Amino acid sequence: MEAMLNNNLSIFRKIFKARKHIVIATLTAMIFGLLYSFIIKPVYISTASIYPANLGLYSQESQTEQMLQFLESNEIKLYLTEKLKLSRHYKIDSTKNDHLQKLYDVIDSKIKIFKTKYESIEIKAYDNTADTVQLLVIETINGVNWLIEKEHREKYLETVKNSQIYLNYKKHEADSTQLLLNELNKKYSVLNVGIQLKDAAKNQYKMQPGGGKNNSLAELISISEQLGVIEKENKSSKVSQLFTNINNYSLEYGKLNTYFGDQVNSWVLANNEYQKNLSEYLRKNTFTVMASSPLKPTAPSWPKHWVVMLISALTMFIISCLYFIFIDNIKKVYAEVTKE
Repeated sequence: MEAMLNNNLSIFRKIFKARKHIVIATLTAMIFGLLYSFIIKPVYISTASIYPANLGLYSQESQTEQMLQFLESNEIKLYLTEKLKLSRHYKIDSTKNDHLQKLYDVIDSKIKIFKTKYESIEIKAYDNTADTVQLLVIETINGVNWLIEKEHREKYLETVKNSQIYLNYKKHEADSTQLLLNELNKKYSVLNVGIQLKDAAKNQYKMQPGGGKNNSLAELISISEQLGVIEKENKSSKVSQLFTNINNYSLEYGKLNTYFGDQVNSWVLANNEYQKNLSEYLRKNTFTVMASSPLKPTAPSWPKHWVVMLISALTMFIISCLYFIFIDNIKKVYAEVTKE
């Protein structure tokens, strides 16, 4: 205990003996530190907090974790490089093969991205100019919106193409059925004549024995006129032949017409699905919600002149004390080595 006390006293004696030199060295370091703090480049900081929005769920990742994956991707770094001309700003030669890797390393050192305990994402940027540091944060947010929307569009483009193929198939089915109906009607006049004969057939039934009562001459003339018009419009066939065609082909026509209606309904559903997918593909989305916007800093965060001055003074004080504490031992060792 006594030996330790004597050793401490010896150390203090050496420091006290060299106090003038230590004070002079400390003050000199303080002055140089202050001067250096005005020479070094300032560092500005801009910060923003965002929440993810409009993101789907994939595997076990949360939406915040998904957005972190996008923010930390090389696509965002490349987006920033092209958008802000960072190769020129950070004086990196773009003609060299490894310039992108160097630039990505610089961007990683300039932009820090954290997940907060509130499931938001904090983006913090550092740079030597106030304008650039704000733009780094703004364009990082714009970049992640661009990247997610690009992935979103690529995904829905496949869905649009597939739904369009199905829509074209349904249209082909409906058109084919429509063509068969048109050919059947053109060949046998099933539809047009069927409509024309609808009322005439009812009236003709009244003319049959027991089919109607008090058939007047005017009614008979009306039926005759109707049949005459039908024959005139269908010159190739007599009314009796038209009735026969309707009897022979109306069932087939009815089935085709029902099938055609089903195909039209299927086409409508397919078209609705296609329009929905196309709308989703063309829709402009944003995938971030701004909790706090990045501001343009009005003053640098570093250097703090008094901090640089204090660190310089404290460092020199410690070095000076250590020097004068061990200088005697150093001199003794040096003397012994030179004496030998």
